[in-house]
Amino acid sequence: MTIPSIALVLGDPAGVGPELVAKVLSQEENREKANIAIIADRDELEKGMKIAGLRFPYEEADDIAKVAFKPGVPVLLHHKGSHPAPFEYGVATEQSGVYMLETLKKAVDMTLAGYTSGICFAPLNKQAMHKGGLKYRDELHWFADLTNFKDFACELNVVDGIWASRVTSHIPFKDIVANLSVETVLDCIELLNRTLKQAGIANPKIAVQALNPHGGEGGLFGDEEITIIKPAMEKAREKGIDVYGPFPADTTLKAVQDQKLNGVVSMYHDQFASAIKMLGFERGVTVQGGVPIAIATANHGTAYNIYGQNLASPSAFHNALELTVNMAKNAR
Repeated sequence: MTIPSIALVLGDPAGVGPELVAKVLSQEENREKANIAIIADRDELEKGMKIAGLRFPYEEADDIAKVAFKPGVPVLLHHKGSHPAPFEYGVATEQSGVYMLETLKKAVDMTLAGYTSGICFAPLNKQAMHKGGLKYRDELHWFADLTNFKDFACELNVVDGIWASRVTSHIPFKDIVANLSVETVLDCIELLNRTLKQAGIANPKIAVQALNPHGGEGGLFGDEEITIIKPAMEKAREKGIDVYGPFPADTTLKAVQDQKLNGVVSMYHDQFASAIKMLGFERGVTVQGGVPIAIATANHGTAYNIYGQNLASPSAFHNALELTVNMAKNAR
C-alpha cells in the first residue's frame, strides 16, 4: 500500500516542539504511517532527542526531489536559518520567529510542488512569529496567502473525533455580530463539511450553534438566529449538508454527544472551543481549515515554562500527525 509523504516542522525550537517530535517519532509505528521529511536545524532536532532521552533513525538529504524514502526512516532536510545568532530557549524571540517562518514556508513550497501531501508542525508562538516578520494576525491567513487561497478559512479544533469550527475567529468580541452574515455562516458550514469528508467521514453530521442565550428565545434575547443562522442552515440543507440546531452554547456538547454529531459550527472563537478543550486539551489537534493542503498541529502552545525538562505530553502532537496522514491520503 502506498503511504503519503508528510512535511514535518519542529515549530518553535525555544519551546517543546523538538521534544515532542522526538517522542512521537521514536515510536516505529508512527514513522511507518508516512514518508516523513523533517525540515529542521539538525542541532535542534538532536537537542530535542537529548531532552526526551529518546532517539529515532533518520537520513539526511539536500534536495527533496532526490529523496528515496526507506520504510520507517524519516529524511532530514537540514535548515540552519538565515539568522546566525544562537537560539534563546524558553522565550519568544525574533530569532525563533524567523526560523519558524522559514521552515514552514519550505514545507508549504514542498507540498505545493507535490513532493509532500500534507504538513504537520509542532507548536508555534505567534508573538515570536510576529517578531520574526509575520504580517498576518495568525498563521492560517499566512498559509492562505502562500497557497493563493482566497475563500473562507478558519482554524478547526479536533478532540476525540469531535470537530469545532468558527465563523469568526481572531477578532475583538465587539466586532463579532458585524462579521456574521448568512454567507459567512454558510461558508463555515461548507468548509467543515468538506474537511470532515477529507478526514474520511463520508456523511458528516454538523451542529450549528446559536449566538444568543437560550438560542435567542424567539427574538427576545437577539434575532441573529432568525435573520442569519437559520437561513444559512436552510441553504446548507439545500446543498445536501446534514445540519442540526441551532443549539444554545451551554447545551451544544451534550447535543453533539447524544446525537453522535461529527462537528460544530460556532459563531466566535471561544464559543465551542472552550468546551472541546475541556473535553481533552491534552489530546486536541488544530487543522488549518480551508487552505488547499492538509495542515495540522497540536492544539496547545510552545510551553516555554517547561522547555528542556522532558515534561511535555506527546498525545496531541501524535494525534496531529495521525490526522495529517489521514487527510493527506485523501488529498492525494
